[in-house]
Amino acid sequence: MSGPAIRAIHYALPAETRSVRELAAAGALESEPELLERFGFDRVCVAIEETPYELAHAAASALLREESVDPSSIDALVYGGAPGALAFARPAEASARAVDLCDARRFEYPATRLQYDLGLGKATVIGVDQFACTTLFAAVRVARALCIAEGLERVLCVSSEFYPARAGREAITNCTSDAACAVLVDRGGLRNRIVGSATTTKGYYWEAEAMRDEVVASYFPTAVHVIRRAIADAGWEPADVDWIVPHNVSAKSWEILSRLAALPNARLWDDNIARIGHTLAGDNFINLRDALDSRAIVPGDKVLLFAYGYGAHWTGLALEA
Repeated sequence: MSGPAIRAIHYALPAETRSVRELAAAGALESEPELLERFGFDRVCVAIEETPYELAHAAASALLREESVDPSSIDALVYGGAPGALAFARPAEASARAVDLCDARRFEYPATRLQYDLGLGKATVIGVDQFACTTLFAAVRVARALCIAEGLERVLCVSSEFYPARAGREAITNCTSDAACAVLVDRGGLRNRIVGSATTTKGYYWEAEAMRDEVVASYFPTAVHVIRRAIADAGWEPADVDWIVPHNVSAKSWEILSRLAALPNARLWDDNIARIGHTLAGDNFINLRDALDSRAIVPGDKVLLFAYGYGAHWTGLALEA
């Protein structure tokens, strides 16, 4: 059986890394470094010279090259990440470049530039926004729908997420990295087929920082609900799940969620939490790429991806590897 599937994933990380201790010394953390280390974090990737657009282009162009994909075969490009002029600014310049969003430069979009620079002449372009760490899930969801509803053969999804330079490197006891990730979705595929999904948005938590305690309280029960819905949508039982591919938030939180989700045979692929931290929207797909490359996940495995996006979205995706 074939269906919409993830054919390929590629990602790009900044050249510079910082350890948790270095971040603390620079005043970039709210929590004590010892706490974050206990939560599983070691280092993160920090953009100094790279712009969000440069990393997006690097990830997407490498994917096309690695897979020998003809750019003219891409039917649609779905982009999510840094908007407008901010996508073309280095982190130190981002605050100053924000004023560009109020003048003519607000119409310079990274999605259309990416289409042009990659030579995707046939591709229509769609931008997705306001999904925080579930942005790439939203892009893949759109890609899957386009393949089913409109018969598109191939959709390229790209996300590039940077944490604002002046905002530190912590989001609710999670250390954040800058990163870009590209995912190629084909209409027909035998490997990494998308067989189920579920998304819940709770607008009540739209003012996320002001409702931090309420968000934390609702996180686990809503996550379990969405995980169970994604499994049911795939036609699986909880015991069928072989792997959970997580977003790279606290390893401690995943210990709790794994118990609550009660997936008796599922293993958690959490190797990247210490290595690169929380890359915002890219986590699950970067992890999936690395898990496939390491042969931890093998053909036939049933894989569940789950992420939470501040603002507030809970998303699950079920794949047959």
